[in-house]
Amino acid sequence: MNKSPFPTSVVTKAFTWAYQELGLNVKQASEILGISPSSLAQTTLLGFENGTAEYRKQLAFIRMYHLLISLSDGDSGQMKAWFSSYNVMLEASPFEMCKEYDGIERVADQLRRLKQSEAGSHGALAVIEFSHKNYDTKLRSVFH
Repeated sequence: MNKSPFPTSVVTKAFTWAYQELGLNVKQASEILGISPSSLAQTTLLGFENGTAEYRKQLAFIRMYHLLISLSDGDSGQMKAWFSSYNVMLEASPFEMCKEYDGIERVADQLRRLKQSEAGSHGALAVIEFSHKNYDTKLRSVFH
């Protein structure tokens, strides 16, 4: 069994706070961990056993969340928008990517690259809004 300086209940509490801050609910958080919502709810007080896949995913998510905080200067609105919006580099939203096997690490890697390339400057988490309705209208006018 792996030893960790972080008590399992503390890790679970930090994970809960992080996913709630990003606007996720228990069902969405359980999808990230690859477990059922009831399994996540049952471990809320005690946490997952140290060394389990769920425990490691929680730690990875918390690290990713801290990178997101540093790039957004703690702006929860910006963090939520970025986390739920389609990301060209990831070819999915960060939320959807986090549900993949190595998705949390891929999102964290992108945040690390952004932090290095932008040196933490504002705009690193810019979300490009794209309206399908406007695109469809423009596309139809081109073909008519």
